[in-house]
Amino acid sequence: MPESDGRTDVVQLWRTWLTETERQWNGFFNDVMGTDAFARFFGGYVEVYSNLQRVLNQNMERYLATINLPTRTDIVELGERLRAVEERVGSLETAIGRLAEAVGEPEMAPVTQFRPRRTRRPRSPSGESAK
Repeated sequence: MPESDGRTDVVQLWRTWLTETERQWNGFFNDVMGTDAFARFFGGYVEVYSNLQRVLNQNMERYLATINLPTRTDIVELGERLRAVEERVGSLETAIGRLAEAVGEPEMAPVTQFRPRRTRRPRSPSGESAK
């Protein structure tokens, strides 16, 4: 697109060059990736990578067990067990609530609303603890 002084639009030239370059690269990579040699190479690469990942995971589990730290599997299992406990506690709360309603007791507050008793006293203004 010519400008008023006769120069071509630089942005349009750049856009045309970029589009043509992208088309050429796409054609090149489509030709390369469509070959049996590439498929064999990539299959071998994926196999080596998966074996390396497996060995690294096994070694990391052994290392964490040696220094007595939980593995990712241990944490996931712990999370699943905690979820199961929370579900059981929830069902127990529901059952107790139904029993309380049947007996005519007032509705109980959920466990999450109970707060521990405060046993520590705040410091006195002089900085010494109150006795």
